[in-house]
Amino acid sequence: MLYLLGVVIVAISFGLGPAITAAILGVSTFDFLFVPPHFTFRVSDARYLVTFAVMLIVAVITGTLTARLREQRERALIRERRIGALYRLSHDIALQSGADDVLATALRHIEDVLGVRALASVMADGGVVQFPAGDPSILEAEAENEAVRWALRSGRPAGLATAGASEGRVLHMPLVVGTNVRAVLSMRPREPFEPERLELVRAFSSLIGLALERCHLADRARHIQAEVEAERARNAVLSSVSHDLRTPLAAITGAATTLRDESHEIGAMGADTRRELAETIAEEAQRLNRLIGNLLDMTRLESGTLSVHKEWHSLEEVVGAALTRLGPEIKGRTVQVSLTEMPLIPMDDILFEQVVRNLVDNAIKHSGNDEPILIHGRMEDSELRLEVQDFGRGLSDEEEAGRVFDKFYRGRGASSAGAGLGLAICRGIVEAHGGTIEAANRAGGGAVFTVHLPVQGNPPTIDSEAVAGMRDSQP
Repeated sequence: MLYLLGVVIVAISFGLGPAITAAILGVSTFDFLFVPPHFTFRVSDARYLVTFAVMLIVAVITGTLTARLREQRERALIRERRIGALYRLSHDIALQSGADDVLATALRHIEDVLGVRALASVMADGGVVQFPAGDPSILEAEAENEAVRWALRSGRPAGLATAGASEGRVLHMPLVVGTNVRAVLSMRPREPFEPERLELVRAFSSLIGLALERCHLADRARHIQAEVEAERARNAVLSSVSHDLRTPLAAITGAATTLRDESHEIGAMGADTRRELAETIAEEAQRLNRLIGNLLDMTRLESGTLSVHKEWHSLEEVVGAALTRLGPEIKGRTVQVSLTEMPLIPMDDILFEQVVRNLVDNAIKHSGNDEPILIHGRMEDSELRLEVQDFGRGLSDEEEAGRVFDKFYRGRGASSAGAGLGLAICRGIVEAHGGTIEAANRAGGGAVFTVHLPVQGNPPTIDSEAVAGMRDSQP
């Protein structure tokens, strides 16, 4: 039994070959020491040969089974380590959104798990090889650079391709997904690769290749989405140009043509008619100028070239200037302005005047001719709160959630056409001032647009008589 225990211990510790050797040595030792004649390998009784054979067979079977259990345990540990390494790698690269970040994260795992120096290579435009991550010094030899280029072109491993190769050589493993080679991993081991490590390298390569393909598809999806948005904006601009800009041009052309055709006939057209045609030309020209201005302002907002020059201004003056410019549009409409004890406000008066003008113009379009428009302004905890209210049909749920401020969006039920840029420009200008704008439905029907503008600093001192005279001069 002690003899069998020794064979089992050797099989557990060293494997099948040493276990069989231990079994043979054990039988020989038993024969040499304990079977007469002692200290020789001869036997005095042939029955001992049967004993030796049984002992050897039992020892070999026991050692073989024990060695197999040992090998299975070692393979299970290898699989566990491999699964754990793959899980950690997949978890970390899943958190990365860019290809360079994926490669940098993957190389850190490869260097830690495999004990190698690693480098990632990609093929850029023009056939130039770039190294987004890793240690380029492992490609000091020109032959290694050629191997990288060959692996990028062919999609097949190069260099250290088999276990037991000499130390110091580099394995170039391409990251292939389908027929596309996304990158090449170059690894210089500190010791020769065993088959298990090569299998782990292949598993790592497949996982990293899938992550790079995911990044590539995500980039393509973002690019396609940007193209879709650009095409949508282009179609909206073309629609605006074909309808909103051609409508005032047609009115101007018609009125001017009428004046031209009747100009040679003295008295053929009355003074009132000529005045109406001239007013039509002026109004449509202003409308055309406003539409083109909105398009240009939207371009400036999106390009980031809009600059805000804040100075201390009177809100009454800014609102009055906006209503003056909207004279033809608000003719016959009731506009109630309530600005309670307003101090000077730091703002860009030209840009903020456009905000007020666009909000009032929007209220005009979405309410009836006999419905008033309310403009309320007050200070709340160092913040200007300016409201423009109408009594129209109100906002839908998606409009109230912010859809109404999207570019080229036209609200339902508008009484006149527009490019759908006015409210988008308002939001851009207000946000450039550091404020916010929101839309909501009024309790009694209609919509209310509220501008919140922070007021910081101390306004300059102005003579009260000058302020009173400035307020009295407003319409």
